[in-house]
Amino acid sequence: MNVKFLHIPKTAGTSVRSFLSRFFAARHICPPVDQSQFRDISAERLQSFRIFSGHFHWRALDQIEGPGFTFSILRQPVARIVSFYFFLRAVAARSDPAKLSGPHMQGIHAALNLPPDAFFCDGGSPEVRSHIDDLFDNFYTFYFAGRAFNARRRIQKRNIPESKIVATAQRNLDLLDGLYSTDDLVSLQQDIIDWVGRSGIGLGGTLRSRLIPLPRINLNTREGYFTSRVADLKALGATYRTFERINDMARLDSVTWAARFGHIPVLRLD
Repeated sequence: MNVKFLHIPKTAGTSVRSFLSRFFAARHICPPVDQSQFRDISAERLQSFRIFSGHFHWRALDQIEGPGFTFSILRQPVARIVSFYFFLRAVAARSDPAKLSGPHMQGIHAALNLPPDAFFCDGGSPEVRSHIDDLFDNFYTFYFAGRAFNARRRIQKRNIPESKIVATAQRNLDLLDGLYSTDDLVSLQQDIIDWVGRSGIGLGGTLRSRLIPLPRINLNTREGYFTSRVADLKALGATYRTFERINDMARLDSVTWAARFGHIPVLRLD
């Protein structure tokens, strides 16, 4: 049994990875947590792992053979965007200033040094702007439509109608064995126990889960609660432009959220 977790940033992924690790020996857990690390592992070595949990291209996991449980987790789109922004600011604040000047750190650097209106709307070089938009602009829709983290630019170059992009994302989501909300990790916990238990290796993890269930792990939650972060955005100088842009960045993703989980969140300045 292979477990493939498509980890979208700021959707409780670190906690879920910790929970999954209870069910397998360390040698069965694929070490990489992002695509750049994943592609450096040989195809032969990949077959020795059983848990794949990270910011991976979905299509990159197609090479993993055998029966498996493939799932992902979504968070209310607006809440994810706000949380991710403050997470990047926190990472930048504790990073070595020299490292922040590197090309792979430009988005993190921008989160700390650009005011919110510039970060979300029109600030930074074209490269930085593209990087920010790739991570924030309706990420669910483009990721699941293109099955890759870098799908947004590729899809937009083809001038595909938004309705078709959303429809493709929905069809691909239907291919998952499970899709969960950060508001209901109890369901995910039970499904992990049920799926992994089928392979006869879940007993130890199941027992440990009774002591510390998944919803209580709460790793990487220092970015604060949503309501407090709205106030923090205002304190940083965010105007209606930031709030309108964030809502637009969640517009297509909110269609997916509403279809799967109901409520469509909207960010308001007042």
